[in-house]
Amino acid sequence: MTKKLIIDQAEWFIADADAEAVSRLVREAMTNRTTVELKLYDSAGRAVTVFLNGAATATAVLHFNWGPRPSEMS
Repeated sequence: MTKKLIIDQAEWFIADADAEAVSRLVREAMTNRTTVELKLYDSAGRAVTVFLNGAATATAVLHFNWGPRPSEMS
């Protein structure tokens, strides 16, 4: 699980198999200002359900860890 979702300042982890679905739901919530239910993991690896309210959330960042960062070498 190297994929992350950062909602405001809270960091959650995404199972690789769920990454596409979570991405779609986050986009839906933020674009349509709706609430969606996300199956995520906390920093200890425990499964949690997070409700993302797109109308109340300032930022949601998906980090899929694709390749090196611009300042890193592969």
